[in-house]
Amino acid sequence: MARRASDDSTVARFEVARANQERVLAESALRGERVVSRVRLALFVLVTFSQVVIARMSGELGPKDRQRLVAALSYLVFALSITLILHLQKKPNLGRARWMPVLTTLLDCGFFGFVAWRGASSSGDFNPQMLAASCAVVLAFSVARYSWLHVVLSTVTSSATFALVCWVMGEFSISRVSFVVGCYIALGMLIGWANTAVSSMFLGLRRRDNLSRFLPRQVVERVLQTGDGTLEPVQREVTILFSDIRDFTTLSETLPPRAVLGLLDDYFGHMGQIVMGHGGIVNKFLGDGMLACWGVPDGDAHHAVHAMQAALDMRKKLEELNAWRAQRGEPVLRVGIGLHTGVVAAGMLGGAEQHEYTVIGDAVNLASRVEGLTKTLGVDILVSESTWKAGQGRFRGERMSEERVKGRKEAVVVYALEGRAPPEKTEPAPGMPRTAESH
Repeated sequence: MARRASDDSTVARFEVARANQERVLAESALRGERVVSRVRLALFVLVTFSQVVIARMSGELGPKDRQRLVAALSYLVFALSITLILHLQKKPNLGRARWMPVLTTLLDCGFFGFVAWRGASSSGDFNPQMLAASCAVVLAFSVARYSWLHVVLSTVTSSATFALVCWVMGEFSISRVSFVVGCYIALGMLIGWANTAVSSMFLGLRRRDNLSRFLPRQVVERVLQTGDGTLEPVQREVTILFSDIRDFTTLSETLPPRAVLGLLDDYFGHMGQIVMGHGGIVNKFLGDGMLACWGVPDGDAHHAVHAMQAALDMRKKLEELNAWRAQRGEPVLRVGIGLHTGVVAAGMLGGAEQHEYTVIGDAVNLASRVEGLTKTLGVDILVSESTWKAGQGRFRGERMSEERVKGRKEAVVVYALEGRAPPEKTEPAPGMPRTAESH
């Protein structure tokens, strides 16, 4: 039953993700149709100016045709109406994004085909070049369409319009029509490819940005390449890091809300980069605290080493931040960091509307208890015995004591993490770049 509920939750999350993707595409289509509607109006003005004003000045103005005039006025009303409807539409509508381009494409091609036919009927002079150019513009409108099917529709409609009018006017030439249709097909293929590539790139960037909020870059790349299977539930030994800003409640009471958020944003920004730079994930922010993890979603044989290195770099970064704050006359920050290595369950947790990748288990609770002991023992970084042993002798520290913590019968042995071991006794952790301190 639990597995069935988990599967249902996963399916629901995928459904929401798919709906969000369609909404993003619909929003893009709405913006595109608004641009097309303005271009359509601009095209109408330019064509009217060319065929009336410039034609009159050059003596090329043909005889008046009432049907062409009615068609032109009707098309203008249509163009203005579409522009107004799209301007008043505040939210994207997936159904409208699908059918509106069908209607506008048929009307665009119908108008240009009718005008070409009536112009030739009234003056006896058929100009296939103008018709070909007009249909090409209609095809170009599909660069902003919602689906590749709209590109196919525009290609077929433009080709059919040109061929049909040529046939009606007795100017049908297989070589000429096939040449123009071939150009339309090539243009349609290029537009379809561009639309697909841009949509995929845009959705990929959004997905990459969402994943990058809690996963390191290399894991994000793997998820994008192999799919969400990387984030499936696993049970694995990991190293958990808890950090907490000391006396933050008292500090925040003296600051306006904007300053509090600015302080946390700056602090977490630096610390989160350090965590991900050492191959860890920032699991969540808990007020002024942070939960980070090494060993998931990707396995990491040296997760404890990387976590301890990250803790030391967080200490160093805090010193830099405090030096900067002291220069500005602001109070310095004190932080407690606790690490523990143990087995957890890791995976996506939550419903369809809100979910996150998280870790659950006794190891998480114990890491939090170890962090709490930093206050009692008066140190800034404490690691449990399991983490200390997994550090493979790469670090210097002092065995502090055996402490009893809430929720555990056995005492917890903790070590104060002081720094890296002397260079002659250690090498950089596998998978991590050398630093100045490693030489």
